[in-house]
Amino acid sequence: MATPPAPALSPHHPGSLTEWLRSRDDEQLAELLRRRPDLALPAPADLATLASRVSVRTSVQRAVDGLDGFTLRVLEALVLAGGHNAPDAAVAAAAADAWLGDLEADVLARGVDELRDLGLVWGDSDELHLVATAREAVGAYPAGLGRPAAELLRRVSDVQLAPVLRALGIPPAGQPRAGTAVAEVLADRTRLDALIAESDVAEREVLNRLAAGPPVGTVRNAHLPVATDGAPPPHRLIARGLLVPVDAQTVELPREIALALRATPLGDVRVEPPAVASVEHTPAELDRLGTTAVLDTLRLVEALGDSWTAHPPAMLRAGGVGVRELRRTARELGVDDSTTALIVETAHAAGLLAPTTGLDPAYLPTADFDIWRRHETAQRWADLAAAWLAMTRQPSLVSQRGDRDRMITALGPDAERSTVPGLRTHVLDVLTSLPPGAAPAHRRAVLDRLAWETPRRATAQRPLAEAILAEADVLGITAAGGLTGYSRTLLDGSRAAAQQALANALPEPVDDFLVQPDLTVVVPGPPAPELATELGLAAELESTGGASVYRITEASIRRALDAGRSGAELSAFVTDRSRTPVPQALSYLIDDVAKRHGVLRAGAASAYLRCDDDALLTRVVADRGVDSLQLRRIAPGVVISIAPVARVLEVLRAAGYAPAAEAPDGEVITLGADAPRAPSRPPVRAIRPRASVESNAQLTELIRRIRSGDTLTELSRRVQPLVQQVPGVTSATTMALLRQAIREGRRVLLGHADPDGTASRHTILPISLAGGFVRGHESATQRLQSFPLHRLTAVSIVADDYEDDDPA
Repeated sequence: MATPPAPALSPHHPGSLTEWLRSRDDEQLAELLRRRPDLALPAPADLATLASRVSVRTSVQRAVDGLDGFTLRVLEALVLAGGHNAPDAAVAAAAADAWLGDLEADVLARGVDELRDLGLVWGDSDELHLVATAREAVGAYPAGLGRPAAELLRRVSDVQLAPVLRALGIPPAGQPRAGTAVAEVLADRTRLDALIAESDVAEREVLNRLAAGPPVGTVRNAHLPVATDGAPPPHRLIARGLLVPVDAQTVELPREIALALRATPLGDVRVEPPAVASVEHTPAELDRLGTTAVLDTLRLVEALGDSWTAHPPAMLRAGGVGVRELRRTARELGVDDSTTALIVETAHAAGLLAPTTGLDPAYLPTADFDIWRRHETAQRWADLAAAWLAMTRQPSLVSQRGDRDRMITALGPDAERSTVPGLRTHVLDVLTSLPPGAAPAHRRAVLDRLAWETPRRATAQRPLAEAILAEADVLGITAAGGLTGYSRTLLDGSRAAAQQALANALPEPVDDFLVQPDLTVVVPGPPAPELATELGLAAELESTGGASVYRITEASIRRALDAGRSGAELSAFVTDRSRTPVPQALSYLIDDVAKRHGVLRAGAASAYLRCDDDALLTRVVADRGVDSLQLRRIAPGVVISIAPVARVLEVLRAAGYAPAAEAPDGEVITLGADAPRAPSRPPVRAIRPRASVESNAQLTELIRRIRSGDTLTELSRRVQPLVQQVPGVTSATTMALLRQAIREGRRVLLGHADPDGTASRHTILPISLAGGFVRGHESATQRLQSFPLHRLTAVSIVADDYEDDDPA
């Protein structure tokens, strides 16, 4: 495909990017700064400065990476139409149309206008220019196409091309250069089609794969000539000139061959985003499904806090929680490792977990965890959801291998990803675009939509986006894949309204249960906080959902007794809260465990054991399971240990005994009423840019300053030389110039250092000089302004023939 010639410049066309920006109106400049906010930080002094920033490679790369599938194809077409080695050439939109196929003119114009709004191309429709670094940002292979054959073959020696000349039937004699002769053959579409038709199935498969892009592949000994008989397909293609060796291990498919294999030059050009197939639900149904996940999430966070209070995991030297501790926590919570990592990371981001300080730091719940636990259900969930949306960590990476082949740990530094909050917002925006109550038919539809909206990031972001969708389902932000009503409200920015919507969707908490003959307890709904606390002590949770199922066991009753409950209190609790008669077996079990509980007593010696049952005490001393306590009998019925009382109780209970702690007066006491806590830490907040240029008022003022600075820059070329001075030091020359201007009624150009350190210029008609200030009417605003002399950096008298064109 021939490259169209660049049109000649006409007088009315802007000759530079700065002139083109100067010709744009304020609304168009505001759109540019809104779409590329990095251009406005810090504020450009004039349009020349803005033009230089528009072409900065990192800024252009960021803008190109954010293009949707159609606009990216338009940009790639402009790059291809402009020629590969002409970074400053003007290209025509009509030539790009040939690359894009049969597109309507208004559709192509829409893509070009989008590129203009982003500052990636400039100029009129009949004379478009790419910004200087656009080609570099697009990459070496626009639209997955390789370089032209002539350019590739120019780098290959005639000796290496000798087998290709023989295969193509080109006589070596009389050829100015072998590469040129081969390139001429590949440029002939008839001969090229015949060469491709001669390829067998294996060769055609290689060609099709490279034609789809990227056009490079790895081949061993690509430079070495091989016999065509029995050679691998890539080497047979090299021998016939259909692949070109780039180096000893790399080959590239020439552009002409890829274009011959493709149905359209740039492949499938999708103008509109792919529709997300959805399944319709009622909004109330999604909310009901979501509340089940919400209650499960809150239960898991509470269970995590209790687990880490009892057994705080040590912090690794590099930071984070070890794999073994994470798996132990997962077993205690009854979920898989990935869900545990999500709960841990989200609770940490919400400020509910933190490492302790000291020589051996460990992770513990913070004091804020106890406060959070007492909040209403909707508020607790909103805290977690807001933390998940804002945190710069990706839980799905936990237990994978990082860049340095090191295991990524929960709360470790390698799970940090600064781009994840933006990706979460992008994923949820796709769900928000669906009507309320609609859920995607499958996740692939959402991923395909994301791939069209940001194709340059699609490969890297696809696994993360899929993990984000799964995490949203676990946390109750989505249900059955669709966005719940209260989550929509939260994403709209109204947290209080979201909490109220969730509170309305949650089922009413219950404060009673049903006891079954097999000692299971069924709670027909979310348990009230007090009921959940007591059941958590006296029973083991077996399943959750619309109803929760607990099982009362000897161990769970002993746990409640260890926490300070008496047998009578447990019996009264079960009797008062049960809707059904209490099974006799449960009453016997409570009485029997309570009767045995506390037969063994532990106290401080470091610790002692005393027991009226000498046979039981003898059995304890002889038990090898408690050897770590180093028990020693010192008197009938009395044994001492070097271990602390809490350790003695823990080991004895693990061995199957039922000891109780006692005070010096012999009364049974409960140890560890105040759980250990880590220092509080603030929750993660949404990251806001240092400065925002999103509001219309800010943009209007910024553009006014840029245009004013641009006018002053032009003015500075036409005025007397500036008298420069150091801020804070007023020279005699400066004072003399200002007095002369006041006497003669002439305008002056002032260089001024603003309080924030930025430099500005002002054209004023001075009227007075006193008290360390020069006062005068500013030409741009016609308002009386005062400027402190110690902040002046330059002064110059404006030429008399200068006509003021400063913007008002």
